[in-house]
Amino acid sequence: MMDAMSQPHDVASTEAVPVFDFRKKDASALTPRPMHLERPVFFVGFMGAGKTSVSRKVARLAGMSSIDLDSYIERRSDKPIKDIFAESGEESFRALETATLRELAQGEPTLISCGGGIVLAPANRDILKTSGFVVYLQVTADEAASRISDISTRPLFGNPEQARRTIAERLPLYEEVADVCLDTSRRSTGSLAHEVLDILKQEGILWQPE
Repeated sequence: MMDAMSQPHDVASTEAVPVFDFRKKDASALTPRPMHLERPVFFVGFMGAGKTSVSRKVARLAGMSSIDLDSYIERRSDKPIKDIFAESGEESFRALETATLRELAQGEPTLISCGGGIVLAPANRDILKTSGFVVYLQVTADEAASRISDISTRPLFGNPEQARRTIAERLPLYEEVADVCLDTSRRSTGSLAHEVLDILKQEGILWQPE
C-alpha cells in the first residue's frame, strides 16, 4: 500500500487549483467603505444645476444612497411630474412635494436632490433649514438650457428669458436656506462632488466610522 508521500500524481485530474494573481487588485479593496451621515443633505438650485448628478456622485464616493425627490414622487404617484401639473395643477404638486420632503427629512439621513421650486413654500424652507445641511448649486439660465436634453419635461422652464426671471426671483430663497453655495459653471460633476464631500467632512456631517 502506498502512503501519501509515495502516491503517484494523477495527471488527468480536473480539480481546479486556486491561483491568486498578485498583479490584480482585490475588487473589494476598491469599494469605498460606507461613511456615516449625521443629518440629511439637501441639494437645491434651479433645474439643470446638476443636483441629481452631483448628489449621486457624492453617494458613490461615500458608499451610501441618494434620493431624487421628483423621481421619488413620480414613482409613488405612478405618473411623471408634468402629468401631475397638467392633471392636478401646481398647487396640488407643491402640497405633495412638501409632504414628501417632510417624510424624507424625518427618515434615515441621506443625500436628497430637490426640485427647482422646492424653496417656494415657506414650509419647505423651514424643513430644509431645520432638518439638514443645504448645498445650493448655482447655474445660469443659458447653461441650464444647454444641459437639459428635453425642456418639454420641465413644465416651469419655459424659454431662457423666462428662466432668467425665475432664477432671479428664487435667488434670495435659495440663499436663505443655503449652508454653502457652489457655482457650477464650467465645472464637472466629479469636481463638484469632491468639493461637496470635503465640505461635509469639514463640517462634521460626514465621517468614516472606525
